[in-house]
Amino acid sequence: MSGEGHLAPRPMISAPLQMRLRSGGKPAKDSAFITCPKCEEPCFIRRSERITEKVKHLEAHCTNTGCGHTFAAQVVFVHSYSPGLIDRPDLDLPVCPRDQVPHVTARRAEEEDPAQISMFSG
Repeated sequence: MSGEGHLAPRPMISAPLQMRLRSGGKPAKDSAFITCPKCEEPCFIRRSERITEKVKHLEAHCTNTGCGHTFAAQVVFVHSYSPGLIDRPDLDLPVCPRDQVPHVTARRAEEEDPAQISMFSG
């Protein structure tokens, strides 16, 4: 053996960055977890580190190649909507005031769609 390596003549693997899309194929610009503070485009998180039980440090990169902004951000616990079933008296986790808890309700159509098939009609 002479110590020289040999690479097979194959194409290199390509792994392009893929941004998640909303239903309908539109970019998830406004609903992205992190958006760039400079150009408002979605960002991806390169690294994250848990600082405390309530704080996580993130390193983010803008997906806009014309911007290229890299920055640090933090995710901070604010309050619980529902305290959950695990008791952790060592944590001081404030509970959201009852009148501010968001409620999920079924969305009603403004008017009936004549093209919509009813599963209850015979």
